[in-house]
Amino acid sequence: MLKSENALIARICHDMITPLNAISLGFEAFETSGDKSLFNGIKESIDKANIILTFVRELYSEKSNTFCYSLKSLNQLVADFLEKYNISFELASGFENIPNIAGKIIMYNAVVAKEIMPFGGIVNAKIDDNSAEIVTVCLGKNVSIPNLNMDVELNSRNIMHVNLLQLLKESGFRIIAYQEESQVIIREQMIA
Repeated sequence: MLKSENALIARICHDMITPLNAISLGFEAFETSGDKSLFNGIKESIDKANIILTFVRELYSEKSNTFCYSLKSLNQLVADFLEKYNISFELASGFENIPNIAGKIIMYNAVVAKEIMPFGGIVNAKIDDNSAEIVTVCLGKNVSIPNLNMDVELNSRNIMHVNLLQLLKESGFRIIAYQEESQVIIREQMIA
């Protein structure tokens, strides 16, 4: 378990280093130059760090099985996170309240999308009200299908994929991922 925790901590730290370094360098440059326009860059970095921390805190927070996210708040949380990586996001569902497990799966899929779309793109997620299926479509330049295998050596690059697979296994979901031209489709469905 310690190896898993170490990989997860390394992943979170990796995502935080860039905005925090930009804040530090921005303040250093401001001290020497007094250029007030540097504050815009510093503010952007602070905002990015805050959004990443808010997202990661929610992703790993413990919630009861009966907890539900509002469709609007979950959409906003994921959209804000992905926007920092030049990825637009839209969540569609006939439900106004999204069960905790579905919300976690959508958040994990957002992190997976960030990893497989290094040049940005579009992510559309839909919860099919009839089949209890979550379908996430990632469309971008050089998008590649994620390695959805649990039998791998854990590291900071694959920890989120492995955590998603573990969550799906424990919650009774099956996953199918495939690629069609420049899009990757990830389908998760509750096994009856």
